[in-house]
Amino acid sequence: MKEDIVENDYAKSLLFGALSEQDRDYLLKQGQMSHYTKGQTIFSRGEEGDWILLIQQGVVEISVVSLNGRKSVLNLMEKDEVLGEIALLDRRERSADAVAKTDVSGIVLTRHNVIDYLKHNTDACFGVIETLCSRVRNASNMFETLALTSAGARLARCVLRFSEKWGVPDANGAIRIEHAISQSDLGEFSGIARENVNRYIKSWSNDGLLRFNKGEITLLDTQRLREIAEL
Repeated sequence: MKEDIVENDYAKSLLFGALSEQDRDYLLKQGQMSHYTKGQTIFSRGEEGDWILLIQQGVVEISVVSLNGRKSVLNLMEKDEVLGEIALLDRRERSADAVAKTDVSGIVLTRHNVIDYLKHNTDACFGVIETLCSRVRNASNMFETLALTSAGARLARCVLRFSEKWGVPDANGAIRIEHAISQSDLGEFSGIARENVNRYIKSWSNDGLLRFNKGEITLLDTQRLREIAEL
C-alpha cells in the first residue's frame, strides 16, 4: 500500500516549476514516499538510473571519488530539488554518488512515470531542457572555478554559495549558515586539502571576515569575501 504523499511546493525546481499546479500534482501522485537515514547511500556511481527522488526533507550530498581515492563534492541538494534526473532521461548509469547528509525523505518517481508523462506534455519537455542546461552551466562554472582561481578564491566562493543557499541574516547584518558544515566538507567541495581550509578559516576569522564554531559558519564581511572570491 502506498504511503500518503505530503504536498510540497516544487516551484523552485526548474523541471517541476515549469508545470501547472494541476500537472505537477498529477505527476507527484504517481510516486511513492521513500526515507533514508543520515549517512545512507541513496545511489552509487555506475548504478542504473531508472528513478528520481524529489527531496521533501533533508540534505543530499552529491560527490565523485577519483582513482586515487580523493572525494570531490559536486553539490548539496535539499528540499524541493530533484535528484537523479539525468541518468533517468538518458538511460545511462549514475554519474555520481548520492549520500544522505541528514535524514532524508522524498517522493520516488520511476522512469516509466516520467517518460510516459513527458510524451504527452510539451511544457514539461521544455522544463527538462532547462534543467539539463542548468546542470551543464553549473558544471562549466565549476570547471572554470577550479582552472582559473586560487585555492582561497575557491574556498571563498564555496562559503558564499552556502550562504546564498542557507544563509539567514541577523540583526547586526551578519549572515549565519543554518546547516552545519565541517572543514572537511569545505575542502571536498572546493577541492582543497583540509589543513589548507583550516589555515584560511583561521586567517579569515582573525581578520573579522567570518566566524567558525564547530561547523557553524557566520559571515561577518560578505563584501571582503566576494573580493577574495574574485566575484
